[in-house]
Amino acid sequence: MSKRRLVDTNLIVRYLVQDNEKHAKAVGRLFDACDRGDVVIVLLPVVLAECVFVLESFYEHARGDIALALGRLISSPGVEIEGAAIHLDALDRYQKTKVHFVDCLIAATAATVVRSGLSKVQRRPRGNSIVFATRSPLKTAIF
Repeated sequence: MSKRRLVDTNLIVRYLVQDNEKHAKAVGRLFDACDRGDVVIVLLPVVLAECVFVLESFYEHARGDIALALGRLISSPGVEIEGAAIHLDALDRYQKTKVHFVDCLIAATAATVVRSGLSKVQRRPRGNSIVFATRSPLKTAIF
C-alpha cells in the first residue's frame, strides 16, 4: 500500500514554476516517488483552485499553460482529486474562456448534474445576481 500525501498549493506551484531550486528539487522527489507508485498525492479541490489563481494572478502564466499543466497533474495515475472529470472539464472551460476558474468549476459541476439526470439547472438573471434553480435537494442558489 502506497503512502498518501496531502499537498498544498505551495508545493505544486514550486514544482511547476521552478523559482526556488531547493524547494523544486524537494517537491520533484515527491513527484518522482508518486511516478514510481511509492506515494499517492492527494489534491484537494480548493488547492487546485488556489493553484490556478496564483499561477494566473501572481506568475501571470497563460490560461492555456495553466490548464495544460494542472490537467496533466490531476490526470496522473498517482494523483487523487475528488471529481477529477469535473475538474478537467473546468480546466478546459477556463482555458477556452475569460471566466474565473471557480465559475468554470461551478459550470462543469452543473453540467455533470444535468447530464446525470439528477437535476435540471436553469440560469435566470435577477438584478445583479444569477439564479440557478434546480430540481434537487439543493433547491436554488443565488450568485
